Amino acid sequence: MLCFPTCKKEEGALDMTNTKETLLTHYKETMNFVRELEHIPEDAWRSSYAEGKWTIAEIVGHLSPWDRFMVAERLPFMLADEPFRVKPNSQEVNEEAAKMSREQQRILTIDEFLVSRDLLSRAVDLIPEERLMDTFTSNGKTMMIVDLLGAMKQHDLHHIDQIKQVTAR
Repeated sequence: MLCFPTCKKEEGALDMTNTKETLLTHYKETMNFVRELEHIPEDAWRSSYAEGKWTIAEIVGHLSPWDRFMVAERLPFMLADEPFRVKPNSQEVNEEAAKMSREQQRILTIDEFLVSRDLLSRAVDLIPEERLMDTFTSNGKTMMIVDLLGAMKQHDLHHIDQIKQVTAR
């Protein structure tokens, strides 16, 4: 059974534990978790966690473009206090990534994730801890950089729970 060290929080509760260290640890643990997916049976890799939902391949595959997007199109602009250049169509990005993950070999999907997550981890590691508290505004909402990274972390944990539903069968 695949293991991912995580602590649960109540739905809607604010997670005040996001620091540079906890984010970097999360990235490392997520990379290890996904690396272990190389060893599950192919039919599990291609299985969805529920009827009509994404497969493990599609879940893992859709994370990579968002990691790359964060590194290229969000972090530099937040740190420079500049407006964002692009607003992606989330549905299109996710659908394209899911399609690619359905069609390509598992090792490619996993490797793409590992490379993109390593890029994100390195980018976050280069940010001084106090700069993670910098604020930015997007769609009329002001938040700290660490809040956005924390939301991405929660997104990961949500998908890890879905993957575990398949691997626990």
